[in-house]
Amino acid sequence: GRRDYALLLMMSAYGLGAGEAIGLRLDDIDWQARTVRVRRPKNGNVFLLPLLPAVARALASYLRHGRPRLTPSRQLFVTMRAPHKSLGGSVTVRHILHSAARRAGVSAPFLGTHVLRHTHACRQLELGTPTKLIGDILGHRDPESTSAYLRVATERLRALSLPVPT
Repeated sequence: GRRDYALLLMMSAYGLGAGEAIGLRLDDIDWQARTVRVRRPKNGNVFLLPLLPAVARALASYLRHGRPRLTPSRQLFVTMRAPHKSLGGSVTVRHILHSAARRAGVSAPFLGTHVLRHTHACRQLELGTPTKLIGDILGHRDPESTSAYLRVATERLRALSLPVPT
C-alpha cells in the first residue's frame, strides 16, 4: 500500500493528473533542494514543485520499504509484480484510486483521478490562492479551463449571505 498511498497523496497534494504522476522518474525528486520536477504529458513543459514534508515521508517509505529493489525502471511508480515496469496508464491509476476508496468505505458517483484535481483546485481556492496561480499549477492556459475545476464552497457562500427578513 505504500506505493498507492504515495501516488494518491502526490496527486491530491499537487493536483497532478494521472499522466503526470505516472511520468515521474526517480531523478525527478531532488531531496537536497526539496523539489519535484513534473513534466506535462500533453505539451512536455517541465515545472518544479516544493517537496512537501508529508509527500517526502510517503515517498521515502515507499522507496525504502515498498518499491521492488530489483527493477531496472527509473520510473518512480512501478508495478508490484514482476516484471517491475512503469504503471500502464491512467486506467491503472484509476483502479488504484477505486481500490483505496473501497477499502476506506468511500463511495461516490464520480470517483476518478480527476476528482483529486478538482479537490486540489477547490482547496486552493478556499485557502485564498489566486485562480491564475491555480490554473498555472494545473497547467491551464485558458482561465475557462480552470473554472471547470473550481466549485463555489458552501461555507464561503454562508459568509456572504444576508439575513432573511421576517
